[in-house]
Amino acid sequence: MAYKFGIRSSLTLLGLQTSKQHLGIARKGLIRMQQTRAAMENVDTKSYDQIPGPKGLPLVGTLFDYVRNKGHTRVHEIQAERVQEYGEIYREKLLGLDTVTISNADDVQYLFRNEGKYPQREPQFPLWMKYKEERKQAHGVFSLQGEDWFKVRRVLNMKMLKPKVVGEYSKPLNDVISDLLHRTKQTRDSDGGIPDIQQELFKWSLESVGAVLFETRFGTFGKSPSPEAAKFIEAVGKMFNLILKVYVIPLWIDKFYRPKSFREFYDCMDVMYDFGNSCIENKLSEIRRRLENGEEQDEDAAEFLSFLISRDDISSTEITANLVEILMAAVETTSNTSLWTLYLLARNPSVQKQLHEEVSAVLQPGELATPTTLQKMPFLRGCVKETLRLYPVATENARMLQEDIVIQGYRIPPNTMIRVPLYAMGRDPALFDDPLEYKPDRWLRDDTSKSHYHAFASQPFGFGTRMCLGRRVAELEMHLLLSRVSQNFWLESLNEVKPRITALLVPDGEVKLRFIDR
Repeated sequence: MAYKFGIRSSLTLLGLQTSKQHLGIARKGLIRMQQTRAAMENVDTKSYDQIPGPKGLPLVGTLFDYVRNKGHTRVHEIQAERVQEYGEIYREKLLGLDTVTISNADDVQYLFRNEGKYPQREPQFPLWMKYKEERKQAHGVFSLQGEDWFKVRRVLNMKMLKPKVVGEYSKPLNDVISDLLHRTKQTRDSDGGIPDIQQELFKWSLESVGAVLFETRFGTFGKSPSPEAAKFIEAVGKMFNLILKVYVIPLWIDKFYRPKSFREFYDCMDVMYDFGNSCIENKLSEIRRRLENGEEQDEDAAEFLSFLISRDDISSTEITANLVEILMAAVETTSNTSLWTLYLLARNPSVQKQLHEEVSAVLQPGELATPTTLQKMPFLRGCVKETLRLYPVATENARMLQEDIVIQGYRIPPNTMIRVPLYAMGRDPALFDDPLEYKPDRWLRDDTSKSHYHAFASQPFGFGTRMCLGRRVAELEMHLLLSRVSQNFWLESLNEVKPRITALLVPDGEVKLRFIDR
């Protein structure tokens, strides 16, 4: 893998030792002051065209860099190589889209602090937008922009980001984990190996999301889920495998011929939207029965779908759109982060031992973790945070500002996509000491309650009003899972894996783990 960075020693790229000084932190505040002064006084700024970067070809830009040698599966490495070659800011054009990548933590902070009331994300992939237009589907929180996004996001925040409400999801989430652990013990071979642990975690994540969003169990761990649920589960899995394929095919081809992958993507989305509509109809019937029985809706109860249906500021088509979009964003991200965490724990026995000691000190044998007890497990939370530093499932964040901004002395015009390379920054020796090592205790706070690292050196969930909507639910899922696995199993790794890009950063091959009873 390529690592980084700027005008710094390339020895670290080879895994050799280098300085552990945190250069980014030492400069904190200085760059921001310079940027603000340059922006306000309009002096000593360089033009957008002066930003360094690969030249590319007419029309296609740098597309071939991502096509040859399976470059589309190693975008994270190419991005890190670019940062090493061009420094902390570079410009690139890909298929007519101008982008600027910044990798200095102070610059990232400055970007997010100036994103405005309605932060704009990068455009969603064209085929999905075409599908919505042709099927007359509403847009959800991930495909909306501007004030329309803000109105929907404000409603969803009530059930996704309030700690008290999110904490209520721990009961259904723990129930799903119990089913996963039971299945793990049933399917292990004589050496403790689990056939296709990736698929088992995918089922766990899907079942967890279903329990929260749809207020139903899909039955992924049962012998025979309902036909509708089985069809939905199959469509979700197939859709994730199709995303990269349909993303790289130019949309204009569809005017002359609809590729097979396009047709399959449409079929998967049809199934998912139909299932969402069915869940809404079933929940409406249940709510009618409640009202007939004189029951009232508790706004703090862990009932996401019921809450949305009860509101008059979001339509049923908008509810379905948001359920499907949140599911698309949540399932694979959570399952893959959990997979990487279990893999890293298995590869680092001393870390795994420390985790078990912390969990055992807080929980009695067989006791289930709660949001309250999880707050007493900083090392456990650090394990997930450290995983996301090394293997961020979304390898970059991006924003498109409505006004120009000066970064590193360059004036960047409005509506330019500004990218933050999470994978590259997470392995930057100027931001993290021993950047290639898995060290969850780096996130433990000292006596002054301050982390040793720049707050914007690793922001896998984003920042601000457009921070990941499902962050708190996803963290609760993963923290509960990690506590239960640590209570029940000792993990051993049977192979080494490297990351590759599909739609997300995933293992390049099967992860083989041994689950040994404690």
